[in-house]
Amino acid sequence: MSGIESWPKRWSEEPKRDTIAEKVKNFISPPPPLKRQIMIASYRVATQMNKLDYTLSKLQAYDRQLFEKVVNSLTEGDRSRAAMYANEVAEVRRMTKVIMTVRYALEKVKLRLDTTLIMGDVNADLAPAIVALKQVAGYLRGTMPDVFTDLMDIDEELQTAVTQYTSGAVPMLDNEFVTEEAQKILKEASIVAEQRMKQEFPELPSVEGAPASTGQQGSATVGASK
Repeated sequence: MSGIESWPKRWSEEPKRDTIAEKVKNFISPPPPLKRQIMIASYRVATQMNKLDYTLSKLQAYDRQLFEKVVNSLTEGDRSRAAMYANEVAEVRRMTKVIMTVRYALEKVKLRLDTTLIMGDVNADLAPAIVALKQVAGYLRGTMPDVFTDLMDIDEELQTAVTQYTSGAVPMLDNEFVTEEAQKILKEASIVAEQRMKQEFPELPSVEGAPASTGQQGSATVGASK
C-alpha cells in the first residue's frame, strides 16, 4: 500500500528499522511521529513569515520617508539630491520585492504542509514544498541570514523526517514533476508580490539619474532565475 491507504501505519508510529544500528539509535532517541514533525515545521514556517512581515513593514515605512524626500527635493529644485534619494528608493523596493516574494512563497509552502496533515500524501504534497523551501531560502542568505538559517534547518528536518517515515521510499526531490510543482509555487508567489508592489508603492516623479518607474521597478524575481 502507498499514499493515503498506508498512511495511518506511518502517521503516529515509528517505522520499522532495517539495521541493528538504526534500531539501537531509535531505541535510545526515537524520532517523533511524522505528523508532529510536519506540524512543528508548519509552525516554524509561520514564525519566519511573521519575521518577514515585520521587516516588510519597516521597509515600507522607510520607503515612504524616502519618497517624501524625493518630492521635497524636487520642490526645492535640488534634482541631484532628488536623484540620490530616488536611487535609494529603487534599492529599498528591490529588496522589498524579493522579501515579499519569499513571504508569499512561504505561505504556499505552509499550505502544502497543512494539506499533507489533512490528506497524508507525502510524495504529492510535501516534496514540492521541500524543494521550494530550499530554493526560496537562498534568496535571503545575504539579506536576512537568521531567517535563511532557520528555513534551511526546517528543510533539512523535513527531508530527514520523510526519509524516516516513508519506509525508505524517499520522495524524488529532483524529479521533473516535483521540480515543476516547486517552480509553480515560486512563480505564483512572484506574481502576487509584483501585484502588491504596484498597488502599495507609488511611482516616483521622473528624476534624471534615477529609475523612471521605481514603483514598478523590477527586481530579482524569485524562481525566475533558477
